[in-house]
Amino acid sequence: MEKNKKDSLAVFIILAAVGLAYFNNLSNPFIFDDRLTIVENNYIKHWETLPNLFTNKITSFPIAKGMWRPLLMLSFAFNYFFSGLNPYSYHLINILLHFLNAILLYLLLKIFLARERFKTVPYKICLGLTIIFCLHPINTEAVTYISSRSVTMCGFFILSGLYSYVRGRESQQRHLYVLSLGCYILALLTKEIALILPMLIFAYELAYNKTPQKEKKSLFLRLLPFALITLGYLVLIKFIFGEVFGLFGKSKSMLAIRPFSSNILTQSAVSFFYLYLFFYPFNLCVDHNFPIISSLNNPLGAIPLTLIIILILTALSLRKRLPLIALSIFWYLICLLPQFYGRLNIVAAEHHPYVAYFAVYFIIGYVLLKWKAKKEVLRLLFIFILGLFFILTLIRNFQWQDEYILWKAELKANPGSEIAKGSLGLYLVNKGIDLEGEEYLKQAIGSKKNIASYPSILNLAAYYARFKNQPEKALELLTQYRDRLLKQDSLRYLNTLGIVYTGMGRKQEARKAWEDALKLYPELPEIKANLGWWYIDNYSDTKKAKEYFLDALKDNPDSINAHLGLGMVFEKENLPKKAIEEYEKSIRINAADPKAYYRLGTVYAQKLLDAKAEWYFKKTVELAPDFAPGYYNLCVLYLSLPKPDYPKAREYFNQAKELGFKTDEKIERILEEKPEKIEAN
Repeated sequence: MEKNKKDSLAVFIILAAVGLAYFNNLSNPFIFDDRLTIVENNYIKHWETLPNLFTNKITSFPIAKGMWRPLLMLSFAFNYFFSGLNPYSYHLINILLHFLNAILLYLLLKIFLARERFKTVPYKICLGLTIIFCLHPINTEAVTYISSRSVTMCGFFILSGLYSYVRGRESQQRHLYVLSLGCYILALLTKEIALILPMLIFAYELAYNKTPQKEKKSLFLRLLPFALITLGYLVLIKFIFGEVFGLFGKSKSMLAIRPFSSNILTQSAVSFFYLYLFFYPFNLCVDHNFPIISSLNNPLGAIPLTLIIILILTALSLRKRLPLIALSIFWYLICLLPQFYGRLNIVAAEHHPYVAYFAVYFIIGYVLLKWKAKKEVLRLLFIFILGLFFILTLIRNFQWQDEYILWKAELKANPGSEIAKGSLGLYLVNKGIDLEGEEYLKQAIGSKKNIASYPSILNLAAYYARFKNQPEKALELLTQYRDRLLKQDSLRYLNTLGIVYTGMGRKQEARKAWEDALKLYPELPEIKANLGWWYIDNYSDTKKAKEYFLDALKDNPDSINAHLGLGMVFEKENLPKKAIEEYEKSIRINAADPKAYYRLGTVYAQKLLDAKAEWYFKKTVELAPDFAPGYYNLCVLYLSLPKPDYPKAREYFNQAKELGFKTDEKIERILEEKPEKIEAN
């Protein structure tokens, strides 16, 4: 088969492999950091706010600090303008990036294996390794978890830049060199890890070009533009943030969760843990809860660090005889280098080594070319691995289809994960599964009280105030951790404090907490919506409430709380059509939220549209079986019919009463006075 036809067939097979592996993730919901990055990120939802993405802001809720990723966030904005909060287009882009990276792996394998003094590079080995990459379950987090696009997208530009540079060196085509510089700039606009590209290029030159004295000048000139772009980027970051990733500034960086020494020791061990996951991709999870290593006295710190030093020395000694092995060692360590600097909360995340794993494929390719195994053995091994990886990837994608399934699987793989416990607890209390959810939130707080527990503290306090009618208990919890919460997450603390004060009837203190939050950050639609409801509930001031709701929706058109509040304002202004529009918008954003169905039921009941009111009330209690007002309104609806349906009215009345709803004595007397009619019907 001709070379071009082989490559075209390879592209088709790679596309088919990626499509088969990820076809079942298109409807997977937004999970974990997707809420801050996409769902609650108002900057990606308006044309006029897109310039914010080029400043020191990345999400409209100021959690992610010190990150400058305008191109990544513009890609999310593209998805939002195309499909709103329907996740399918977001997943399509992630799958496309994985496909493009697989193509680049195939091309790089062809180039590097061809240099190892083999007459021909077996087409099947390059394609086979690429298909394994497509199906490998370790990549599911990078592809299926939408926020991990930062790695696959930046990885694409890094790999494209390196490939263009290598091809340009081979063919002496200047436009490929210029293309590699362009890819570097695009990578820097995507994520900070792009800074590894010049290091990868230098490692390539170190492995394959022995740089005699006369070529050192030309090498310097080739690398100089990359150095100048890097310098310009660092100056820009300094100008935007006042620091450079925690350096050269007065403020303390968000990266400073642990000392550098501890992080270096920890990441040294994590580097080998990633290799373990590559060859044994079972029990995968978002948070591996890897132990923090603080001393060389710990073997988990001393041994991995020693091994890394040995690997570096080995690579330097092998670069003349085995350049691909030397490059692969350099590649793997360089790609993980950002994790040694970035002292992140999750120290071992499966999407972090996405590009680093290319080095493993290079080494496997080299070994396969040297290995004189029988073709039948290799074929059977290849089929077994593909089948196993394909099944594991489908299973992992399935776990990401539902938060409950995902976090349950996480806890099975890592029972100590505070992130999984907190996320599962929040999911359960939002679904009305109170006791189990409360227990998981308590477990997430645990005894360590580290940074991962702060969201759970706030969520548990809000749960006590909103659902358990125990605002005093919530205030006690917030008071206990007040100083830490104010330092770590003052906005959410003040918002939660407002909710707690509302539950305690301390109305003015609730308003002050929310107004203080808006002083800190005037762009928070959630708090504006809370203040809107405050004016409805306490003063029936629809004018002031309307201002807050409209302001909230200006910032975030997907604010369900604001749509519901504005609908309530229109109800009070006797504008039922406008109220219906707001409630329908809320349902389009989240079809599983019972509150909008309930309000629509009340509007249609007032308009005497019995069939529509009945449907919406029934939908309400279907989504929220413990929502007593839904049952009670169904009772009233059936009594209000031209021919009252007493049996159904009594059935729903009893359900409402069993749930503790304070019923109208007049309704109860009507039902008690009609026993014969009830039986007759």
